[in-house]
Amino acid sequence: MTAAIKSPAQVLARNALDQTRLLFVAPDDYPAFRVDLVELFSNHLVGRGLKVDWSLRPVADGPARVEETCNERFYLARRQMSERFGVLRYRIAESFLRLKLAWRAARGHYDLIQVRDQPLWAITYALAGKISGTPCLFWMSYPVLDARLRDAVQNLNSMSWPGRMIRIAYALVGNVLFYRLALPLCDHVIVQSNRMRQRLGFRGVPAQKMTPVPMGVTTGRYNAVSIQPVQDPRLEGRKTMAYLCANVLSLLSNLAVDALAQLVAEGHDAMLILIGAVAEKERQRLDARIKNMGLSERVIFTGQLPLAEALGWVKRADVCLSPFMMDAAQQVATPTKLVEYLAMGRPVVGTVHYDQNEVIHGSGAGFVTAYSGKAMAQGVARLFADPQKAEAMGARGQDWVKANRDYQHLADMVEQVYEDHLGKKAGGAGEAGS
Repeated sequence: MTAAIKSPAQVLARNALDQTRLLFVAPDDYPAFRVDLVELFSNHLVGRGLKVDWSLRPVADGPARVEETCNERFYLARRQMSERFGVLRYRIAESFLRLKLAWRAARGHYDLIQVRDQPLWAITYALAGKISGTPCLFWMSYPVLDARLRDAVQNLNSMSWPGRMIRIAYALVGNVLFYRLALPLCDHVIVQSNRMRQRLGFRGVPAQKMTPVPMGVTTGRYNAVSIQPVQDPRLEGRKTMAYLCANVLSLLSNLAVDALAQLVAEGHDAMLILIGAVAEKERQRLDARIKNMGLSERVIFTGQLPLAEALGWVKRADVCLSPFMMDAAQQVATPTKLVEYLAMGRPVVGTVHYDQNEVIHGSGAGFVTAYSGKAMAQGVARLFADPQKAEAMGARGQDWVKANRDYQHLADMVEQVYEDHLGKKAGGAGEAGS
């Protein structure tokens, strides 16, 4: 009896990612630290057999090289910042390296191409994919060009006038090229949130061409059972709020301080824990403001901490805060700190925001308030007043995160997207062969 011949698509369906080679181009640092790269790709998807060639930006100076670990290869351009025009030389070297990788992609060395947050490079790699028949996907973790335009117009990074004008021109021209050329050339777009999918839909991107993959956590690491709460005498007998404050500017930290001031004015014996690194300039501004408000003894700065210790402070808190802006660049985000709080079983108070509304209302793990210190204080006071209800709300958040935002679940979503496009490629190859 002659065995039935399986089609390429049937073979791929059995083990979609095994031995699949992906080219991943991103502006992120090497070594990578963002959880959606480390957890989602390096841990989960590579663990399922995916092989990844990375183009990232080295943090430390070094020669041009390829570093290989198991199923991952990291292509790094030469970087010597101490040299004259070191930044410019690195950018040129990086561009040559990425053109070489695009040439490899055009010759069919990869099964999939993934470009993340590089709107104009997406054009080059999408064209390379068209030449070789390799699916090219764009991963939009945040609206890069909108953020650059905002920073330049509002001068958030203290730029010179020529620098601001160059950024504004780049953002405006880049937006035209990105929406009219790059995205139409790409085979699929992975977006950060449902709101981002809606926004891109308004710009003409078909809904079926987009898949939302939000930020998440690995609940095995963010496990409240394995984390010991911090014991600090300054917190004894006091109600505590925690805020993971790894933001560039102190705008959101100011909101947390405003909430503390309102609670103290209402008679609450409250403390605020600011967890994470704060730039020295921002720390000085915050210190001066806190001192002027008479709250110096009620605020604790932990500085940068190992994950387990940072989570120990989160677990010790009675309530966790998640203020988030709603400007054009931020309204499409999926705040990571929110799901980290929920994974640790803590009740939360977050400000109005598309994803935060969805997570908090869907989980029942806290309250959504207006974007003001006074409104957040009112939400916190409700949780302070009923500790048993607050703990019950926090416990509900753990189950919701495990079902919806665990990276095991998110990896399934990404694998399905990749499998669909590998199947289309295999189907096309089968038709050509027949």
